[in-house]
Amino acid sequence: AQQPAYVPGVYSTSLTLGNEQVNVEVTVDKDQIRAVTLVPLSEAVATMYPLMQPTLDDLASQIISNQSTENLTYPSTSRYTSTALLNAINTALDKAKVD
Repeated sequence: AQQPAYVPGVYSTSLTLGNEQVNVEVTVDKDQIRAVTLVPLSEAVATMYPLMQPTLDDLASQIISNQSTENLTYPSTSRYTSTALLNAINTALDKAKVD
């Protein structure tokens, strides 16, 4: 499969969890995903969603090593969180792609 080409930069997608919002930020250079980070917009996020950061860290390390959001593995206990985060990550990556 051909590697996607990206416009270098940081792309952000907001994700709403109940009453809280987080931003999922994806940093890319022209042909690589460099970083995936979570930017909580309030302290309450970590308290109410303690799985969010470790889940994102786990997904991020897989995405960066595979350079893809396909075929990731995650525990069933964090399926909902993982799916929500992945959707946000994919949205951010779509913004980064060169048309």
